Amino acid sequence: MENATVLQALEEINRLSQNNVIFKREEVTREPKRITVDLKDVTVLQAVQECIKGTRLTCTERYGRVAVGPDTEVKSVRISGTVKDQKGAILPGVTVIVKGLAMGTSTDNNGHYSLNLPRVDNLSLLFSFIGMETEEVKYAGKDTINVVMKEVVSELEEVVVNTGYQRIDARKNASAITSIRAEDIITPGLQTIDQMLEGHVPGMIFMQNSGQIGAAPRLRIRGTSTILGSQEPLWVIDGVIQEDPVNVDPENLNDLDFVNLLGNAISGLNPEDIEQIDVLKDAAATAIYGKKAANGVIVITTKAGKQGPPSVMYSVSGSFTQRPRYSDRSVNVMNSKERVAFSRDMIENRLAYPKITSWVGYEAAYRDYIEGQIGYSEYKSLVDKYETMNTDWFDILMQDAFSHKHTLSLSGGSSTLRYYASLGLNDVTGSVKGESNRVYSTNVNLTGNFDKFTVRFGLQGSVSKRKYIPEDVGVTEFAYNTSRAVPARNDDGSYWYYQIEKEIDGESYYYPKNILEDMANSSTLTNQNSLTFQSSVAYQVLPILKAQVLLAYSFSNSNSGTWHGADTYYSRSLNKSYGASTETWWKTNTLLPWGGEQRDSRVERNSYTVRFQVDYNQAVDRNEEHVLNGSAGFEVKSNKYNTYAKTTRGIFRDRGNAIQSVPTDDLKDNTYREYMIWSQSTAALGAYTKQLTNDVSAYMTLGYSYKNIYNFSVNARVDFSNEFGSRANEKFFPIWALAGRWNLTENVLREVRWINDLALKVSFGYQGNVPSVPSRLVIKKSTVSSNLFNQFYSTVSAYPNPDLKWEKTANVNVGLDFSLLKRKITGSVSYYYRKTMDAYMDKSVSEVNGVTSYKVNQGTVINQGYELSLNFIPINTMGADGKGFRWRFDPQLGQVINKLIDNATSSTDKSLKDDADLTYSDYLNGTVQTVNRSINGFYSYKFLGLDPVDGRPIFPNLEQKIMVNGEEVDYGEQFKLMSNEERYMSVMEYSGNRVPTLQGSLINTFSYNRFTLSVNMSYSLGSKVRLLKLYPNISSDNGTMAPNPMENIRSEFSNRWKRSGDEAYTNIPGILSNADFLTTLGTNPWWKKTAYNGTVNRKLIAENIWQMYDYSSTRVVSGNYLKIQNIALRYNVPEKFCKKIRMKAAYVSLSGTNLYTFSSKKLKGQDPTTQTGNSSTITQSIRPTYSFSLNVTF
Repeated sequence: MENATVLQALEEINRLSQNNVIFKREEVTREPKRITVDLKDVTVLQAVQECIKGTRLTCTERYGRVAVGPDTEVKSVRISGTVKDQKGAILPGVTVIVKGLAMGTSTDNNGHYSLNLPRVDNLSLLFSFIGMETEEVKYAGKDTINVVMKEVVSELEEVVVNTGYQRIDARKNASAITSIRAEDIITPGLQTIDQMLEGHVPGMIFMQNSGQIGAAPRLRIRGTSTILGSQEPLWVIDGVIQEDPVNVDPENLNDLDFVNLLGNAISGLNPEDIEQIDVLKDAAATAIYGKKAANGVIVITTKAGKQGPPSVMYSVSGSFTQRPRYSDRSVNVMNSKERVAFSRDMIENRLAYPKITSWVGYEAAYRDYIEGQIGYSEYKSLVDKYETMNTDWFDILMQDAFSHKHTLSLSGGSSTLRYYASLGLNDVTGSVKGESNRVYSTNVNLTGNFDKFTVRFGLQGSVSKRKYIPEDVGVTEFAYNTSRAVPARNDDGSYWYYQIEKEIDGESYYYPKNILEDMANSSTLTNQNSLTFQSSVAYQVLPILKAQVLLAYSFSNSNSGTWHGADTYYSRSLNKSYGASTETWWKTNTLLPWGGEQRDSRVERNSYTVRFQVDYNQAVDRNEEHVLNGSAGFEVKSNKYNTYAKTTRGIFRDRGNAIQSVPTDDLKDNTYREYMIWSQSTAALGAYTKQLTNDVSAYMTLGYSYKNIYNFSVNARVDFSNEFGSRANEKFFPIWALAGRWNLTENVLREVRWINDLALKVSFGYQGNVPSVPSRLVIKKSTVSSNLFNQFYSTVSAYPNPDLKWEKTANVNVGLDFSLLKRKITGSVSYYYRKTMDAYMDKSVSEVNGVTSYKVNQGTVINQGYELSLNFIPINTMGADGKGFRWRFDPQLGQVINKLIDNATSSTDKSLKDDADLTYSDYLNGTVQTVNRSINGFYSYKFLGLDPVDGRPIFPNLEQKIMVNGEEVDYGEQFKLMSNEERYMSVMEYSGNRVPTLQGSLINTFSYNRFTLSVNMSYSLGSKVRLLKLYPNISSDNGTMAPNPMENIRSEFSNRWKRSGDEAYTNIPGILSNADFLTTLGTNPWWKKTAYNGTVNRKLIAENIWQMYDYSSTRVVSGNYLKIQNIALRYNVPEKFCKKIRMKAAYVSLSGTNLYTFSSKKLKGQDPTTQTGNSSTITQSIRPTYSFSLNVTF
């Protein structure tokens, strides 16, 4: 007999021996052991003894018959132990079963298990856990068996993806979803989970345009599908959509140069509280979220309690962030000696200087020497002093910063109630002195099971306090652009001031400024509080039917105040007392008679979600080969923003924020005329706005599975919203998607041993989007009363278009998931194609309508690309005891290519904007929409080289007289007849995209015994950036090439054109004489004369050739980079040591973040991620950070 039960063997013996074996059926049935025997020429007793060998049965022969029964003398054995992972962390909930026997248990919350087993031969234990390889351990006589389980790389059949509405077995998922365990990407030195996603999600473009603390990154999932609406993804926490604390205008969010310091929907969430992140990319995954999901969805699942005794976890990390230094590659400016040499060159070339308001440095010494105030020796001594001064502005204004982070959590529970609670503190100090960001957070999750009910309660809360130096103070800009031959203080320690010119009524006035004084007397304070309550009740109506109700309420307050004290340049320029001709003039013109200014903004947000959902899951046949599942639900959601903004002047911070009002007599005499006029403005009186969005939605999902080989799903949703307006002709648009998955290894490839898993996924669907811009309603702006008629009146702020349709995006996704060579190689590859039709764009209308433009459906946007995610384990000698070596390599890649098309034309570079509204700035900044070009694609002036005569830059079509067929023609006449687009394209060319087209990461993890070394490198390809401007201060009508003595200049000027022939070796223009330079300004160039251009400035092609140079093709370089994002070394503390100090587990780690960036040499150290050259200011680069972390569990 083969593989027979003991019962079957005894029955066969009875059949052959004429029922000579006596036994109780129920006693033998309890014996699960299977046997294989081949017996010949044996007695009945011998046959029975062989069949029950190694079991808990015994036999005796009496009166010619054999009696079988339980062996009461069989001794049992007690086996116990602890189960951990390779990092030394305990594993609660591990299933432990005895191989071949129906006996088993699971580990408790301490990772401990125990079993009482019969002493049988060849006893083996099987340990299994989600995400881990099953371990088989043979019993060798020892009563303690401790096990270290190995992680399974992308074990598809054990991974569950969370869409926020459903939890889906990965082997049945047909959608494009990337799932990440939070513990795999948490990086000390990074503050929020969105920053930690860089390079980990194929198809997600990550852009961080500032290294300032609290700056939120930009995320683009599979490209850009809308032009006017927000391009950011939707955030979901535990199934509830999250809203930003401040309703920032989408135009600002989409502006690549806008630094978002206001935070986003997850800014207050502690990454330590996150269990899993699921990024939903295609229509099949996002359709259930309706109109808000066109840009993709990021679903966050927070940690929940697990069954077992209480477990306390405490983690702490300290981070050290380096400030910028002049030795950094990104700080490519002149030192004092180079700056003095440049000034000397300016003077020797007799170049006229601008109006010097502060005589300092070499210029001051030279002036005093020329005027005879000092002799040559003193002049030489001063020059030597300035050449070696090298004021370290980065040291004076910035600091090496230390930050620390703490998380304390408690978890545990029973079979009926499980709990998780945490408290967090993240105290971050900025590199700019005086800047900080402190965040307190809490997270509570309770889950109860009572009979057929499952009740869950969740709470997330945060309090953040941020302090910044106001943007207009410009600390980073000052450090980069201020001469190092300028002091910060006088010899006696007092502030050293320099003068800044400000023009008032055609007259020049000068106001003193000192950057340290400004920093000490100004600040931006932002306090944000948020709290989200969530509760759900699920009832198992039938084994196949479950109903659940979810209620969620969230509110947040954001209070921001920017203060400028009286002793700041900002307040002085409003006060206007410096240089005032008379007191009467000052009183008449001052906008701030006394004190300082406080600009306050308050945003209150309240939202709620009510959802009712029914889930169905049933096998429709006896063999459970055909399985149907589905969900249907109804959802109501409301979100309201109340905003109030007010500016107060005359405030004294040092006197308890007392406000000085205008004396009554002065009010009667209208003494402070300009101030009184301002006091009646909207800013002074305060403005209150309200934005209310109400949504009612119905949705459904339907899934079918056949033997887990073929899996199909249908998702659909319909939204009704007050955003549509009562007069809209298209109030709703059904959003739907179809998807299918074929697990080939379940049938056609079942016998192919080297392929463990192979699945083909295909999906198609329509996504709809209604950008959050006023479109279908008349938006009116109301005022209190008219000064002329003393009646209330309103003005039209936005013009409606009732025929406006939804933006519709057709989405196709084809993917392949695979696991090869005993799961040593796993991964996925995908191709997607997205076509957005009827994209919103602005259309010019006659001003008789009260507005100049309104929204229309005009654009068509195509996004397509490939994604690749791989996991390799080239070497793995690590055993069950955690000893050995393991190397894991995880490369990720995602390509995104988009372009704008127009069905009416295929002409490349054809603008979709009305020609009359086009400006050259639209082309230069990448905000113009042109056919067959990428969104955020930008243009530059065609640089032809340097003039061999004087080194000025040369551009095409700037000569008024040109030769055509041997005849001289006035090009100006043709220029006058051109459209704006034709003019711009005659001097410009397409430069590329400001947004990368391919991003990914290369992650290596090396484990040896208790040590783990991880090296994470991220890369970005396909973007173009401008070099920082060389001529930022040359205006349209005046200026000189000579910088103000206060200003520093880039080191590039050292390689400028100096003599004829240099144009073959350099592209840096030479220094023109003052007379020649003035011919390039104002209306001197023929193409700026009104005879050709009229009086509308936007028709100009440029301000001057120096602006054209800064925005020319020679100043465009590759933005590709490879960054050492993180290197971390972790050590898991031995279990024996932990037990001695009554800990369950512990580990320590050292790490470095943002360590080095490899990029084009042409950038000359300019940071390609934060310093794109398009912004009018220089933003702070992302700084290297070094961290120490400790994590202990009790």
